Amino acid sequence: MASRTRKVKVRPRRVIGAIAVILVVTFGADCVKRVFSNDEHHNLVIDGDFAEYPTMPETPQQENAVTLANDESAPTETVGVENIGQHQLILSEAKVAEGKLAVYGQDRPVKSGYAGDMVGLLNVKNEYYSLYSESIQLESDAAEALNGLMEDYNNETGLSDFVVYGTDDTYTGEDSCCPESFSESALGTSVDLALKAYGEVIEYDGLDDESWLVENCWKYGFIVRYPKGKDTATGHSYCPWHIRYVGKVHSAVMHEKDMCLEDYIRFLADFTLDKPFQYTYDDVDYTIFSVKSTGESTVTYVPLSSSYSVSGNNKDGFIINTPKS
Repeated sequence: MASRTRKVKVRPRRVIGAIAVILVVTFGADCVKRVFSNDEHHNLVIDGDFAEYPTMPETPQQENAVTLANDESAPTETVGVENIGQHQLILSEAKVAEGKLAVYGQDRPVKSGYAGDMVGLLNVKNEYYSLYSESIQLESDAAEALNGLMEDYNNETGLSDFVVYGTDDTYTGEDSCCPESFSESALGTSVDLALKAYGEVIEYDGLDDESWLVENCWKYGFIVRYPKGKDTATGHSYCPWHIRYVGKVHSAVMHEKDMCLEDYIRFLADFTLDKPFQYTYDDVDYTIFSVKSTGESTVTYVPLSSSYSVSGNNKDGFIINTPKS
C-alpha cells in the first residue's frame, strides 16, 4: 500500500504572528539584561581613589557573605548566592601601597602623591589646641576627628594644652619635642603632639591628666601608632606623641583586641570575601575582609547602594570595609 504524503499549508498570518512573538521576547530579555548590567555607580561612597569600573560583557558569579551577625572570633560561613546586588571592583597594583591602614617603614616608605585631601589646620581647628606652625596641614577626615578629640579632652580635663607640633613634615632638629620622624607621616594622617607648659612647648610623655588622650583617642579613629608593649611587633618603642588616624571602626577593633597596626593587618589576613570578619560599631554591622593582590589588576566585589572603604596594606593586598546597607 503506497504511503500518502501529507501537504502542509503555510499560513502567512501564523508565520507573521510567530515572528512578532520572537521579537517581543528578545526585546524584553535585552531590557532585563541592561537593567542588571548597566547599574549607575553614583550612589557609591568611596574612601580613596580605588574604584575602576570595568566594561565587561558579563560579571562572573561569586559567593559572598550575606549574614551580618557580630562574630569577632571566626569568619562567618557564607550562603551560596549569585552575585546579584554586588559591584565588581578592580584594584590596581599601585594602590597596594596607599591607604589609611598601610604599614610604612624605612624599607617601604610613603611615595610622593599618596597624601589624601589635605586642609590647613589653621583654617579648620577649634580653640581646644594650638599649632606649632601656621602652615601645618592634615588630611581632612583626620582634621575633623582631631577637633572632636581635643574638644572632648577639654570637656573631661578642663585643659587645652596640646600643641600639634607637626603632621606630614615634623621638625626633628636637636631641640625638637618630637626628635624622630616617621615615613608614614607623609601620608598626612599622622599627628605629632607636644604640650604647652609655663610659656614653653615641651615633650608629651603620655602621663598625668594628658594620659586621657592616649586612653581615648581610639574613640575618634586615632591609634597610638607605636603603643606600649608592642615593641616586637612594631619595631619601635612606646611613642605616645605620635598618633595616626585609621578610622573609627578599625581603631575600635584594635582597641578591643589590644592590637597595634601590624597585629591588625595580620589578623585580617585570615578573613576573605567568602568568610569576612563581622563587627558591630555604634549599632551598625560592618563586614571587613582582606583581598590578596593578584598583580596588575585585582578583582573583588562590594555591595551596590552602599558606602565602602578600601586601603592597601603596603605589602600584598587590600583591606575592604563595608557597612550593612
